Amino acid sequence: MIKSNPLAVVLASVLFLSALAACWSSLWWFLGTRELQAIEFQNQSLVRVSQAMQSLANDSVEYGRKNPAIDPVLYQFELKQRATPVAQPAGTTAPKPTR
Repeated sequence: MIKSNPLAVVLASVLFLSALAACWSSLWWFLGTRELQAIEFQNQSLVRVSQAMQSLANDSVEYGRKNPAIDPVLYQFELKQRATPVAQPAGTTAPKPTR
């Protein structure tokens, strides 16, 4: 009966192709969701590490206010800025020291 009815062949082919497309789409969605979960886990791990490092840096700077011996380490990792001399406005000269 199916060989004698071309409409049935077309409908069966469309049904098969739509089922195949649905399977491909669901597999693509499943793999994408797994990858998204893995990336979210990595992001959460990086956020936790970043927060721990920021806390350590803040504690080090706070400790440096009480104990200046740690300043070279803070300068090395750019956690503390070196004191820069105040620049004179252009056209002015620095006062000469008196003797």
